[in-house]
Amino acid sequence: MKRTLAFLLALMIGSAFFCAAAEAAGCTVRPTPVFANEEQIAELELRFYPEAPHVPYLGIKEYLAFLMQLDLTVEEENGGFWRVTRPDGSALLVNPAEGTVFADDWASFQNPPAPYEGRGVGVKDTPCAWSIYPEVVFEGSPRAVTFDFGKYGIALYADKEDVYLPLSLLSTLFTDTAFNYVVYSGEKIFKVAADVNTITSMPAGYYESEQMRALLTGRAQREEDVIRRSYAELCFIMDCLYGHPEASALDEALAQKGLDAALSELPDGLGDSIREDLLSPDMKRYMIGLTNLFFYGFDDGHTLSTGIYDLLDDNTPYPEIAEELTAGILDSFRQSFSMQHYVLRMTARQNREEAWGDEVYRECGSTAILRIDAFDPDIEGWEAYYAGEGEIPMDALGITWTGLRKASENPKIKNILFDLTSNEGGCQDVLMAMVDLAVGENQFRGYNRLTDQYEYAVILTDKNLDGVIDEKDQDVKYDFNYAVLTTRASFSCGNLFPSMMHDNGAVILGETTGGGSCCVLPGVLSGGGGFLMSCATWTLRAADGASLESGFTPDLPIARTEPEVPTSDDYRTSLGDYTDYFSDEMLDQMITEWFAEVEALAA
Repeated sequence: MKRTLAFLLALMIGSAFFCAAAEAAGCTVRPTPVFANEEQIAELELRFYPEAPHVPYLGIKEYLAFLMQLDLTVEEENGGFWRVTRPDGSALLVNPAEGTVFADDWASFQNPPAPYEGRGVGVKDTPCAWSIYPEVVFEGSPRAVTFDFGKYGIALYADKEDVYLPLSLLSTLFTDTAFNYVVYSGEKIFKVAADVNTITSMPAGYYESEQMRALLTGRAQREEDVIRRSYAELCFIMDCLYGHPEASALDEALAQKGLDAALSELPDGLGDSIREDLLSPDMKRYMIGLTNLFFYGFDDGHTLSTGIYDLLDDNTPYPEIAEELTAGILDSFRQSFSMQHYVLRMTARQNREEAWGDEVYRECGSTAILRIDAFDPDIEGWEAYYAGEGEIPMDALGITWTGLRKASENPKIKNILFDLTSNEGGCQDVLMAMVDLAVGENQFRGYNRLTDQYEYAVILTDKNLDGVIDEKDQDVKYDFNYAVLTTRASFSCGNLFPSMMHDNGAVILGETTGGGSCCVLPGVLSGGGGFLMSCATWTLRAADGASLESGFTPDLPIARTEPEVPTSDDYRTSLGDYTDYFSDEMLDQMITEWFAEVEALAA
């Protein structure tokens, strides 16, 4: 049957686009190899049902045995329910006929088992050897969670062996802050273990499948069931799992109406145009629509489409397609927070380099200044160091460790100032190791919007870098006054770090940070590729429970020089001159006087 956009749009009546879930009439089981780092590591039995014959399904039990090494039990109960239980007793109650999944304690079921060390999955799974997360502590009783897949026309299935969900939704539901998830290319499953350096990339080989080649070159079109399901999955994920940092154009409409109806809130018919692209049989239009959706609708600095970037770089396997894709997203990219915030960071960085050069450590009076531009780990550098084959790498943790040691050797140094004026964020593992090293704070706190609980991931850090995490690390202490220098360019972890340091006695100088209040988690769709989103399971909070999205306000403001004509109405991206921020003597005096007053008040 010939597929047309008109046919697809005819399926839509407002938010009633989604078809009713169908009963299973049998399925095709297809053993499918799983690859990681270009090597096959497992084989999973994908299922394809008549209701959506091109959409891969997998059992929860089989998936979590693979991802978390969990041995689940599946039991049929009265009333058409199926209970899926972990060894620790946490469980899901699934009703395939209604398409619902219920959990009275979703976070306990979703989280990998502790301790995480050696498992290769979990909230920890840091790529470096200097920290482990031995436990996650939950505060308060969880709110029950029901996922209504039937509302979106997404069928669920069950038999005496397992309960089956679309592979893409299993991947999205059970991913973690270490980015353990899978994607399917039509021929292979790829286990992704992304980090901040590869977060927007697809696994090597993903685009090499015959199906992907045919779709991207136009020799084939997206199947109707894949189009329908991918859109339904996208709506479910954004409706139910988005963290609502309140910084995006569609945030309020999404909360009130759901994604399908919210799209019409974008001006000048833009949302309707994006919906048409998302429902297009053409793979390139679909990828353009997905990218534009996040740039125009959810431009919060964390939420964006990912897979398209592999097709746009210099090594793309499809150079003839790159130009078309670039043209399709160019306007939204130019207007995006990502692009404009990059310009802001580079402006602050240029002002600083003109004053301070490119030093990562400097001293003035009683203050040592440590420059931290990102919280990204130098994975290869740390591996070499711990193997005895290299020096301490100068990433954020290395700068902090060596800087604190150097400052402690100078009796004149009483204050440590972390310079975050051009900080773009990064990895929370690095941030937590730094905070633990400096002030002994070892709990990474977040709020789970789904369960209405605060969560505390406890960290243990190799503070002496001897390769062992033990009681000797608690002997490493630094008796300094701490300060953090911020601008509106300080985003994400650059927003969380000053908050956590302030909770532990630091003074914050500069201007209100640029926000970024949710951890980032990946979403995966049956139509291929995926995206990143500000997630509901780890929204960041200050010690008093306040949201950090609006940025952290400094104790001691420093005015920047504003242009005669403002460059943007958005506080987070408006440009200005930060030259006045980089006076060593001024900063030393401000910090010294602040702590002198604190000491006097405490006397």
